Amino acid sequence: MAGEGDLAHLPADVRPVALLEAEARITHIRAERWIQHAAAKRLLGYLQEAVDQPARERMENVLLLGESGMGKTMLIRKLERQNAACFDDTAGVQRRPVVVMLMPPQPTESEFFNRVLEAIEAPSAGFWSHGGQLRASATRLLRELGTRVLVIDEINSVLAGTPRQQRLFLQLLRFLSNDLRLAFVGVGVPEARHALLSDAQLHSRFSDIELPPWAPGEDLRDFITRLVWSLPLRRPSPVDSAKLRARLAERSGGVTLGICKAVERAAILAIRTGQERIEAASFDDPEIWRGVAAPGRGARPRPRGLTQAQPA
Repeated sequence: MAGEGDLAHLPADVRPVALLEAEARITHIRAERWIQHAAAKRLLGYLQEAVDQPARERMENVLLLGESGMGKTMLIRKLERQNAACFDDTAGVQRRPVVVMLMPPQPTESEFFNRVLEAIEAPSAGFWSHGGQLRASATRLLRELGTRVLVIDEINSVLAGTPRQQRLFLQLLRFLSNDLRLAFVGVGVPEARHALLSDAQLHSRFSDIELPPWAPGEDLRDFITRLVWSLPLRRPSPVDSAKLRARLAERSGGVTLGICKAVERAAILAIRTGQERIEAASFDDPEIWRGVAAPGRGARPRPRGLTQAQPA
């Protein structure tokens, strides 16, 4: 059996995992985990600027856009962990700088504030009797928590509402931003941009951060390298290949989830066969690509993206 001295190709925190039995290592590979790489660090920096800005009447907001599977939700959860809730001894209250909520299917005020209250683990609709109480309670609690950024995941659900519902919802966001002096991070697919176009004042307060599909380049090289480092394989994997990066980008359509699935399945196969490493030939197995985007989807030309390791 390998000892830690034989695992110099792995980061120190992964070496103990590589000493475990095969099934335990496979479970580790299939678990979600954050991969910190150059593109992720850059994008987190942009989002952190929204948190760090001083409170003012006109807050700068962010719209984080990307296709499904690009890793948007894991990015905002990482932002939430970076700004974790803490107890303010001076004020004697709990502070929660970043609150992450899920946009309701219909953009109504009551449903929105229900989701806000759920996100901060406060009593919601079953406790408050009408919408006015929901709004008053949610805004009071956000103020008491010292929330600086409210993240609205799946903000593209706004488009499911009627034109009147959309208009009222956008007015509500403007009211909250002005009243609480907090910033919004809206997260969704590229169509979410249209949700803001009808409100010129609100649209002018949002800057876009887009997560385009991966393309071969230095960012993808850094990501694949760090993804492979996170896998508890007992032999070094020769994956620093432009040809392999191009193949992964093409076969996955440049989607983070597809790249992770392919690489992780190759790692699981390497453990089960005793090969203990990933190489270019590992991706010749059709099973590696099961459920991954078909060829021809293509990757857009900007080599920027974000990831987490996803279950295989």
